[in-house]
Amino acid sequence: MLILLNRIRRLAFVVPLCVAWFNVAIGGQAPAPVQRVLVLYSDERLLPANIIVDEAIRAAFAVGTNNRIEFYSEFLDVARFPGEEQQQRQRDFFRDKYRERPPDLVIAVSGGALVFLAKHRTDLFAGAAIVYCPVAGDPHPDHVSDAGIAELPVPDSIAPTLEMMLRLHPDTRQVVVVSGNGPRDRQMADTFRQEITTFGNRIAFTWLTNLSMEELRAKLSRLADHTVVLYLTMFQDAAGKTFTPRQALEAFAPASRAPIYGCYDTYVGHGIVGGSIVTFEEVGLKAAQLGIRMLAGEDAQAAVRSESHHAVPMFDWHQLRRWNISEQRLPPGSMVRFKEATYWEQHYRIIVTALSLCLLQALLIVALLVQLRRRRLAEVALRESEQQMGLAASAGELAMWKWDILQDEIWMSDKGCALFGIAPDTRLDYATLSARVHPEDRAARDAAIRRALETQDEYAMEYRVVQADGQVRWIAGRGRVECGGGKPLRMRGISLDITERRQAELEATRQRNELAHRSRVTLLGELSGSLAHELNQPLGAIVTNAGAALRSLARDRMTREKFREVLEDIVAAGQRAGEIIRGIKSMLRKTDGARQLMDLNDVIGQTLMLTQADALAHDCAILTEFHPALPKVKADVVQLQQVLLNLILNAFEASKDVPKLQRRVIIRTERDGDGAVRACVRDFGAGLPTEAPERIFEQFFSTKREGTGMGLFISRSIVAAHHGTLFAENAEGGGAQFWVRLPASKEINV
Repeated sequence: MLILLNRIRRLAFVVPLCVAWFNVAIGGQAPAPVQRVLVLYSDERLLPANIIVDEAIRAAFAVGTNNRIEFYSEFLDVARFPGEEQQQRQRDFFRDKYRERPPDLVIAVSGGALVFLAKHRTDLFAGAAIVYCPVAGDPHPDHVSDAGIAELPVPDSIAPTLEMMLRLHPDTRQVVVVSGNGPRDRQMADTFRQEITTFGNRIAFTWLTNLSMEELRAKLSRLADHTVVLYLTMFQDAAGKTFTPRQALEAFAPASRAPIYGCYDTYVGHGIVGGSIVTFEEVGLKAAQLGIRMLAGEDAQAAVRSESHHAVPMFDWHQLRRWNISEQRLPPGSMVRFKEATYWEQHYRIIVTALSLCLLQALLIVALLVQLRRRRLAEVALRESEQQMGLAASAGELAMWKWDILQDEIWMSDKGCALFGIAPDTRLDYATLSARVHPEDRAARDAAIRRALETQDEYAMEYRVVQADGQVRWIAGRGRVECGGGKPLRMRGISLDITERRQAELEATRQRNELAHRSRVTLLGELSGSLAHELNQPLGAIVTNAGAALRSLARDRMTREKFREVLEDIVAAGQRAGEIIRGIKSMLRKTDGARQLMDLNDVIGQTLMLTQADALAHDCAILTEFHPALPKVKADVVQLQQVLLNLILNAFEASKDVPKLQRRVIIRTERDGDGAVRACVRDFGAGLPTEAPERIFEQFFSTKREGTGMGLFISRSIVAAHHGTLFAENAEGGGAQFWVRLPASKEINV
């Protein structure tokens, strides 16, 4: 737009000269008619916006019409001279001034000028066409309903500017609106208040209006973080001091702790970051084009409908740098003004030429030196690399090796030879080294290396080696295949002695099994009453049935069928007692049993048989809700019973403070959506601790007075060893519920 305006200005001087020369050349032809254009401004003459609009209007008329144009400019200065009496004086002045030279076109710039024309048009400019040229912030006048007045359409700028501010500063919590205290300031501020009402539910607004310049600077210097400033106008401050809005901006902008935005292009370069702006140059150009068409006889409203404006996001490059705003974040199509050209942009041709010459000379020199130094540098780099690799391997206790696959030769560092128990000077091949691998691991290692050769990728595994003295060491080996021509040529790798780590893991496993066994013994001690009760029932049934049989035999009253029934009851009771004893023996075993497919409902049912007496002792009812078609899980029955026993006994203990009629424990099973089964044990006690409920699974943490703090810790370890999870939560309606989640077996359920 600036380039276009400059071209228009140059043409404004050239075109009149050409027209005058043409008139002289043809001689005697009638001169072009004279048309008078009055531009009536609402504000003072030196307002920067008025200067820009006036230049744009004159330049546009110079290239837009062949008629002679006489321009007149008048300035109402309503900001400093408001009131009806002042308007009457101006009316009388204009009536006398333009009585002999009435204008053909009046361009009213801003709302104050239009209001004046609407009141006095008949007295002053009855036959003139009128173009109303509003600017952002002007209240929409009712006088535009006159079909003879063409209103230049200007898009809204305040809402897009606010949207832009919030997008560039997404953490904004407050928008501070700065405006002056003069009549013109208050009028435009009222208009802006109406336009930003839709933003009231998104951001907080603070208005700084009734302040002197010193007070305003002090307020802006103390703004809180996450604040942005929207500047409207300031023709006058609270102390009565007058400004142009741009002068006021230059006075307070340096003191602001927050970035300032505005809607007028005259503010850009004088303190604002930017805004969504219709430039005053474009406003003047469009107003002139509309006026030219109306002078040519075109209907005012038809001419208006063909005109349109587009707001342009405009920014000050210096302010973007001041507030650390990246140009990448600006809206598409943004115009960045006052951007300083870099030294490269100013002199890139000279720089490129000089660098090219220097580079050419450098290449010639380097070409002479490279051949002399290449071998020496390569030898030095190779020695340094070998030394660094040796130091790294020594520091990390690593054994390095290389296998030439085509020659079947293996080189190994001294650390590697010692690790495999091989003399340093021994010639090694694949078979010799493989012979040192433990027989149980040899096939797996060979398969891993073969797979790496086939895929031309890495191999990694842990295996055992047997040294010459029979000592067994654990090794972590890793290697990478190097290929040429699509075939594996060699493999390089490292080996690390991990014997101590594996021994520590085995010791930890042994201690965990020992701890789990002691926990089971403790549980059985707690269940001794239940076990005695369970055994008394089948033993009592045996004694009762045997005594009844003896009495019947003594009286010779027992039939064959009755005798068979008595014997079958005795056998059933004996089998039940045997099952109870076998369950106790399995729980007392120090080693864990093999894992097998089982139905979780059956395991829970067997466990509940051992807890019947405890349920009676705690006056606690047990309710079960079993899923009828659970997939089977692969688990150790003894360990799974240990987990369930612990959870059920804890539920009994948690119910001791609940009224007897309300004591109950609910056990249910269900299928999980991702191929797993879940069991839930729920009580109606006090629930989990409010602070850090996950602590109940820590070692030695217990909410029971006599608790050891190991039950839940061991239970979670057992479930984790089965690739499952154990967690707890407070249930709705009170109490806690513990969930055991186990993966369903992928083996076919039989």
